[in-house]
Amino acid sequence: MTDGEPGSCLLCMARSLDEVITLRPTPPANALAATADEAQAAATYPLRLSRCRECGLVQLADRISRDLLFRDYKYATGAAPGLVRHFGALAAYLIARHAIPPGSAIVEVGSNDGTLLRAFADQGMRVLGVDPAVELARQATESGIPTYPEHFDERVAERVMAEFGPADIVLANNVLAHVSDLNSTLRGVRALLMPTSHGVFEAAHLLPMVTEGMYEFIYHEHVAYFSLRTMRSAVNRHGMEVVDVEEVPTQGGSIRCWVKLADGLTQADISPRVTDLLRREDDAGLTDGSLLRRFAARVSRVNTMLCDVVGSLHASGKRICGYGASARAVTLMSQAGIGHAVNWIADDNPKKIGLYVPGSGIPIRPPSELTPDESDYCVLFAWNFSADITAKTVDFTGGGGMFIVPFPELTVR
Repeated sequence: MTDGEPGSCLLCMARSLDEVITLRPTPPANALAATADEAQAAATYPLRLSRCRECGLVQLADRISRDLLFRDYKYATGAAPGLVRHFGALAAYLIARHAIPPGSAIVEVGSNDGTLLRAFADQGMRVLGVDPAVELARQATESGIPTYPEHFDERVAERVMAEFGPADIVLANNVLAHVSDLNSTLRGVRALLMPTSHGVFEAAHLLPMVTEGMYEFIYHEHVAYFSLRTMRSAVNRHGMEVVDVEEVPTQGGSIRCWVKLADGLTQADISPRVTDLLRREDDAGLTDGSLLRRFAARVSRVNTMLCDVVGSLHASGKRICGYGASARAVTLMSQAGIGHAVNWIADDNPKKIGLYVPGSGIPIRPPSELTPDESDYCVLFAWNFSADITAKTVDFTGGGGMFIVPFPELTVR
């Protein structure tokens, strides 16, 4: 059920993985089930975070088959209004920043339901998506966003070149963290780039995750956890260079990296922001691994606080639900031991309504049912979309309902 050589690094293949933290085994976090019994019977797999002594890449020590995780993937970008706005703004920004004319070729690796590509298509760009979620790829194609239902690698890149041609921009948003053959994926990206092209990669940033103890981002789909240093090392291995970086708030703190073919580049082509963030990672102890040695203690603190707050409310008879039936919710509930106290979870994705959360068997219901008559407290699992959620749940809070927000600091409001 695993991809790759057990015990070897995803990037450099060295057999030099040191444990960072071992979490409780969990089922695949997005494997939503049709019944509570099926959800509770879901198979669990080890969840161990490790770091390679040779190249520094932080990664899962245990890797589940990508087909098992993604072929029937139900997460849809278009169901999150915050992400729709984020990707719409990203498309407009990239078009303006690089003066991309209509007719330019945009390829997205891990295109999901085509939300980001649609923003480019609406501006007259030629677009192509690649995503292994068969049903999402089919729906995107039928809606006018052509999408290959494949895991992107150098083989698929050959098909893209033959049928679509090289890309002016290759997008990979929260994708490199998911691929089991990282090197083949990067070789594929390189094959699509021209000297004038850009790769634009967005990935959750390891620095805020470790500093704030945000362990909820650890689940089986995320096999790699990037710092800018390891992202740069990864692309350097395949003839590319990070020429610019931005720190963006998505996923609790992410890095957006601009990547170009390395041939012909000079130091003058590399933004000072790259040098600055590399220095800050080094100073924080992320590069040498010293910061990671404190991660387990931070996770324990978060778990204890969340368990104490939710547990005491549950013990006093308060009715507790959740918001956001995401993979992160599965990690949080299983590690903090609060699943027994959560009666149901609201989610904006209509494809999830009526299904059950793996492991706990908690039912997923529509957000319209979040009322003070139904629940006293709601654990905001989707805390990174807090502004959107609180804006549309004013009846809940106005009637006395309160949110329990786990990160970046546990609050009840």
